[in-house]
Amino acid sequence: MLNASPKKTNNLRKWHALFNLTVFSACFYASMEWLFFATKPSSLSILSTFDSVKVLFVTAGTVALISIALLVCLSLPAFLIRNSNWQPRLLAIGYVVPAFLLSITALIMLDNFTYTVFKFGIVLTEGFLRVVYALGFLLFFWWMLRSTRRAAWARGKFASYLTLGLLAVSTIGILTTRLSSIRYSNNLDTGSASSSASHPNIIILGSDGLSARYLSAYGAEAETTPFLHKLTQTSLVAENAFPNASSTTGSTTSVLTGKESIITKVYRYPDVLSGGDSFEHLPGILRQRGYKTVEIGTPSYVDARKLNLLEGFDIVNSQSLRAPAFEALQTLLGNSPSTYFIQTISERASERLLHIFFIREMRNPLAEVEDPAARISDEQRVDQIFDLLDQADRPVFIFVHLMDTHGPNFSFQKQLFSSGVSADEDWDPRRYQDALLSFDGHIKKVYEHLAETDQLDNTILVIYTDHGLRYAIHERTPLIIHFPGNARAGTRQNNVQNIDIPPTLLDYLGIPAPAWMSGRSFLNGEPPADREILSTTTGSPKEIAPPFHQINIMQVIVCQKWYRLNVRKNTFGSGTIKGHTSPCDENLLPPDEFVHQQILEYLEKYGYDISSLQ
Repeated sequence: MLNASPKKTNNLRKWHALFNLTVFSACFYASMEWLFFATKPSSLSILSTFDSVKVLFVTAGTVALISIALLVCLSLPAFLIRNSNWQPRLLAIGYVVPAFLLSITALIMLDNFTYTVFKFGIVLTEGFLRVVYALGFLLFFWWMLRSTRRAAWARGKFASYLTLGLLAVSTIGILTTRLSSIRYSNNLDTGSASSSASHPNIIILGSDGLSARYLSAYGAEAETTPFLHKLTQTSLVAENAFPNASSTTGSTTSVLTGKESIITKVYRYPDVLSGGDSFEHLPGILRQRGYKTVEIGTPSYVDARKLNLLEGFDIVNSQSLRAPAFEALQTLLGNSPSTYFIQTISERASERLLHIFFIREMRNPLAEVEDPAARISDEQRVDQIFDLLDQADRPVFIFVHLMDTHGPNFSFQKQLFSSGVSADEDWDPRRYQDALLSFDGHIKKVYEHLAETDQLDNTILVIYTDHGLRYAIHERTPLIIHFPGNARAGTRQNNVQNIDIPPTLLDYLGIPAPAWMSGRSFLNGEPPADREILSTTTGSPKEIAPPFHQINIMQVIVCQKWYRLNVRKNTFGSGTIKGHTSPCDENLLPPDEFVHQQILEYLEKYGYDISSLQ
């Protein structure tokens, strides 16, 4: 009996130390991930200092609470079994939690360092190298397991006070985030659901980097798009259409939301939607009305999950968005930066662990964009469209982004224009023409499949692009909409833009376009000839910095004239759009000084400091 009390006291101290170690490990893991993201272009880097630090503490607290819950589950036998000899042995199982947290932190930090400095990381490992990483992780985990058990400092009062302090601050952050999410959800107007029985399928079929001047459907001499040229005879064709962003992520986001990038603050990957913008989009409107919504794109760059586009798509890049853990997190924290950040770092940890232990291959988003051999083919993407149409039990909305025409390395099925041209030649126009011909073939296959399955007269087919060749935003791009029964066929000569696509589709469906959409329908007539079209280009990741963050150039197009302000160099210029088919009288075009001032007002309106431009 005399020895029982000291043993019990010692076990209690060990459990107390284990609790402190778990909290410290969780906070250290969250801090290292936060530091990595906050110091590079990311969803954190554009937040205010206060909001960014708040994300740190909310993330640390959430990870700590989850870890504590796991610790209690693992340590439960130590509390239930009264045998004083077995209690410390069972309690030792709990050290797995801080040891694992520290091990995964070390793995992530090592991967961050090697990829940043040497451009080599876990995603590039194969075979034996993956075994080396796995063995290294297990050895480090074993070392951490031994080290944490000997960490006497964790039993001290200072450690306890620090633990309580961290948990208190984190809990306050979690509670304020929760209260904000409740107020936000109460104010969010999600609209009313309705039956989709009478609605047609909608397929938005885009391909990367299409410039109208290379398409025979738009007058190019080379027969690059023979089927598309035929399709224009029975479709609504915008002769002078323009994108709203130079990057794929920014542009596809504008098509899905009907908003310019300056409103959503999504200019390029890794920007994300936040607040109400996460819920304000075309797929969300259609999904509420019974559509099955699917995105077929490129991981990360055309990816609703990475974009934080919520309650819009049922399936994104072959993966269902039904994730119980994330839904529980969203219920707790709402659509906050912390929710997105916690989801991001948990995915980073899991995908690396699964890769090094040969459970699931880690995908390399950059390779899937730049290397045609590393990505799924456009033929496979088209097959996915067929499967969705054939298996659908309700109308489907399919947003597709094809990649054969993505430069500088183009891919194609048939080499016609570029015979004898080396595949090593970047941005070769003849290989680009073959890629266009391939794209044209994919459109033809989709059209013929719709016809063969009697779905053509129940499907809207939209052909568009994210930007022009070499990311141009001051060139005409294709925009063609084929409606059921060849309805609304004709041309629009005045300027239209990508953000006009959602309101035009809603107009056809008889659904009022919400006030937050910046675009306008061109279904029933010409847009105003002198309308202003706003678009942006972005700099390289090394150039991203306040006060303009991702923005490099702000551009306004009026009729056949473009006006551009480079916000980094503070230079302004203007020019004429080549091939514009409906030019205005030069005397009606606004002077450079007027548009320059308007661009400055745009920037200031949306929260940018323009003092360096005046």
